[in-house]
Amino acid sequence: MKATKWLLALALMGLLALGTMPACAESAYVQPELGARVKNIIEADGYRFKDLNDNGQLDPYEDWRLSAEERAEDLLSQMDATQKAAQMVHLTLVSKKDAWFTDNNVGFALVYEYIFDGARKAAQRTNEIQELSESSALGIPVIFSMDTEAGAAFVSDATFLPDEINQGAANDAELVARLNEVLKEELMAVGVRMALSPDADLITDPRWGRNQECYSEDSEVVQKLIVAAVQALQGGSVLTEDSVIATVKHFPGSGAQTGGVDGTPLTIQEDTLDLHLAGFKAAIDAGAAAVMPYGYSTVPVLGGDAVENSADQSAAVMTDLLRGKLSYTGIIQTDWGLNFVGAANAGADILGGAGVRSTRQLIEGVDEARLTDACRRILIAKFQLGIFENPYVNEDAAETIVGSEAHRAVAQEAAAKSFTMIKYENAQPLAGQKLIVAGTLAQDLRALNSGWTAKDPVELTGTTLLEALAARAGADNVTYIAEAADVPADLTGVTAITVIGEASGTHEPAWGSANLEFPQEQTELVRALREAGANVVEVVLMNRPYVMTEMTELADSVMLAYRPGVTCGAQAVAGALFGETSITGRTPFQIPRSMEQVLAQREDMPMDIEDPLVDYGFGIDVARFGE
Repeated sequence: MKATKWLLALALMGLLALGTMPACAESAYVQPELGARVKNIIEADGYRFKDLNDNGQLDPYEDWRLSAEERAEDLLSQMDATQKAAQMVHLTLVSKKDAWFTDNNVGFALVYEYIFDGARKAAQRTNEIQELSESSALGIPVIFSMDTEAGAAFVSDATFLPDEINQGAANDAELVARLNEVLKEELMAVGVRMALSPDADLITDPRWGRNQECYSEDSEVVQKLIVAAVQALQGGSVLTEDSVIATVKHFPGSGAQTGGVDGTPLTIQEDTLDLHLAGFKAAIDAGAAAVMPYGYSTVPVLGGDAVENSADQSAAVMTDLLRGKLSYTGIIQTDWGLNFVGAANAGADILGGAGVRSTRQLIEGVDEARLTDACRRILIAKFQLGIFENPYVNEDAAETIVGSEAHRAVAQEAAAKSFTMIKYENAQPLAGQKLIVAGTLAQDLRALNSGWTAKDPVELTGTTLLEALAARAGADNVTYIAEAADVPADLTGVTAITVIGEASGTHEPAWGSANLEFPQEQTELVRALREAGANVVEVVLMNRPYVMTEMTELADSVMLAYRPGVTCGAQAVAGALFGETSITGRTPFQIPRSMEQVLAQREDMPMDIEDPLVDYGFGIDVARFGE
């Protein structure tokens, strides 16, 4: 009897391996929803599958009952070198050419100008491209990506979130998780399954214009918040049909730029390397599915080819350090604009900014084993995400999800919790008062986020600071002043809310890296208001630490708003100043007294300014402004 049972067990195992188990034994399988606009549906064992290669039979890679790894190996066996190379291509989608997806079957597309329109149109366009990809010889779906430092902000009516600099000032892991849940829901609604965020870079050199994309100078804060972001986006350490890929950047830590100038050699030294790596290690331990090496800087401290090549073309960075020392097994996604063959040979899997012409270069310049290695990781991720079964999204639902009131509420809450009061004197309740709102940035909607948003001339959905303040005070109670020459002679007893700082920017901030002092026209405006007798309240839109000594002396109150978000940032600022929310944020960086202090610090060491104007972690708690 025992022998009979053993033989029966072996027989059942054999049937399972062959995919021929009786339907009663396969009752544990749940039929997934299939999205098929081009390919036929076939049936086997009472279940439905997509015939992705049009051969009329169920291939292992079409069988959703198998593991992602098994499916990937079968699909790889059916692909030639050109098809493998095409999966490594990450287009910048400014327009659509059908052949890119039907004939070439490229693997990835960065959402850009082609998707700038609202949620419904964005969903329609990703569906159109998925249909083209489905019609390719092997039916491999494309993964859409987006730069997501400001939310799903390349869709014009999305919820634009406060930048990471704000999230660091709030320093609330649960809040960061909720923000990334919002991000995930809005991305998935329009068919985007790869977020090019979060950033694990340490705020290090105050001059670097991309500090707005970073959480903090404090490595422990970065580790805590990066884990919260990764887990919220992916839902765990293994990708599922409910995941968005988190792409952690910019490895091995791009906050330490020479002179604060973007794209210069990283100044990291041996004694600070582990400090800069800590956020990345935390993200990897949390299961981050993708890591992006920096595309514009060499890493001399690592030696080897990292001395001459940018991080995303360096084997010392990607193979020796990332895969070797940190034991990373996930996808390496490069930054944009590089030597694609060099990057692939150095260990990169997905090539940012590559085009269909790059496939020929790859098969000529890269060993097929390396192409297969990269392609395997890509295919496994696509199978895990469930997009082989259904890559399409509900266009009606996209309009309901993207920019919803619930999402806007989270964004506004996060902005409000980030605001940091560094000076608080002579504050007066603003309700029912005549107000001055001053400074051109008060009318600049885009200044409320970094530059990672839909570009002009796309009209964004949001409220300027001037509009938000006027809505609370009453339009008749607000006078707008753009420059010092327009300031009246006598403003005694009048509160002047002055918006200062920098406009939106990414790689090329408005102020030069050699000077972090406020532009002359802003200083003159604040001084004129002060001399006229106004009670001066400064609202600072900032992408990095500034030299604020003079501006702080001229003001009665100074509130750092950082990059609070196009969608609800202005409403949050107005709410804080009108006493609707408390002000409890803490500075995520040191604020220097002078440029001499900036120049005296180690370029690779955060929090090393001696006797700063404002130290890291400072903030004056204000329960209700003016009371």
